Amino acid sequence: MFIDGKWIDREDIEVINPYSLEVIKKIPALSREEVKEAIDIAEKYKEVMRNLSITKRYNILMRIAKEIKEKKEELAKILAIDAGKPIKQARVEVERSIGTFKLAAFYVKEFRDEVIPSDDRLIFTKREPVGIVGAITPFNFPLNLSAHKIAPAIATGNVIVHHPSSKAPLVCIELAKIIEKVLKKYNVPLGVYNLLTGAGEVVGDEIVVNEKVNMISFTGSVKVGEIITKKAGFKKITLELGGVNPNIILKDANLEKAVNSLIKGSFIYAGQVCISVGMILVDESIADKFIEMFVNKAKELNVGNPLDEKTDVGPLISVEHAEWVEKIVEKAIDEGGKLLLGGKRDKALFYPTILEVDRDNILCRTETFAPVVPIIRTTEEEMIDIANSTEYGLHSAIFTNDINKALKFAENLEFGGVVINDSSLFRQDNMPFGGVRKSGLGREGIKYAIEEMSNIKTIIISK
Repeated sequence: MFIDGKWIDREDIEVINPYSLEVIKKIPALSREEVKEAIDIAEKYKEVMRNLSITKRYNILMRIAKEIKEKKEELAKILAIDAGKPIKQARVEVERSIGTFKLAAFYVKEFRDEVIPSDDRLIFTKREPVGIVGAITPFNFPLNLSAHKIAPAIATGNVIVHHPSSKAPLVCIELAKIIEKVLKKYNVPLGVYNLLTGAGEVVGDEIVVNEKVNMISFTGSVKVGEIITKKAGFKKITLELGGVNPNIILKDANLEKAVNSLIKGSFIYAGQVCISVGMILVDESIADKFIEMFVNKAKELNVGNPLDEKTDVGPLISVEHAEWVEKIVEKAIDEGGKLLLGGKRDKALFYPTILEVDRDNILCRTETFAPVVPIIRTTEEEMIDIANSTEYGLHSAIFTNDINKALKFAENLEFGGVVINDSSLFRQDNMPFGGVRKSGLGREGIKYAIEEMSNIKTIIISK
């Protein structure tokens, strides 16, 4: 952990390589009292960040991006070992994180306040930092999703207390070292950024309930998100949660394009992405052909060691999660699901799995966070109803060559994002990102996170 510019090294928690199951490192687990002390320290630096010049914020963000770029391969290998992410996918995450910090730097200089028309007064707005941002980040994209919280927090002049997932914290430790180096270069007190490792029910909980923390930016499970909403009090909250993301294939769709997109959307990082394909709804008139193409394409995927350049699908984050997924698949089959491919587990590896199910199957209402895809044969008339029937609303997708139908579906799908002719997996780091219903509150995407992490002050001058 890194608090007020000091590294504290203890061996409290084992960090496990999800592929080899070996202990990679042991890291500190803060007590609640230690977290309180860290937040007390962070509060002392609120004015420092608030008064940090636009130029210095810009330079800090651009320098962090540069430092990440210089360590790109090293960081990618840490992601492969720590999070089990296939190395070629890990490199993409590192590249995206570089872009995320650069985007934040851009918006530091380009973000505009507003002048309000008035007959006899000058009225304008000014964005101010909220104070302390509690950034609670997940295991699946530990570098880029940390960037999506840290970068806009710096851009808006906030102090940061960062709690990474204890399942994959090592790349966040490396990011903290980069931030330390950059802050020193620009003579900024190191206490403006603090890395707090440990158990979520202790560290994360204290960040959420502590009255000195002004905002929580959380990415993780719906279960924890619901707890945060009940405990956070009058803090600002941004929650990026999960979903069972429906991907719809109409009978006029380009099937080859749909299959290629959905293979990537279903199985990249072993399905451990909040916007992975949650279920496929395919028009019954083309279902046989689509299923044959999709299953055959999935058979080509290489499963194995994340450090192997040929690996497409690595392990799930833990053996425990893989065992849970195995039970869910068994239950789906007990409920009438037809296993078309996979269903096999080897320790934390879970092989690409495809089932044909009906709309009431457990897989259509459960986020598995695994390379498991349920397919439903249905009619165009039923698709929107099925898609909207879950309690989630993160991303959805539709494949069709009819723009009118695409827009009709987009208007009626109750989701934060609707992707046309690509899978629900699509995300660009400068677009608004977030869900409705139980998939979250607020929006990420650098410009939109800057809005979330600042307060609007209105200034009125009488003539």
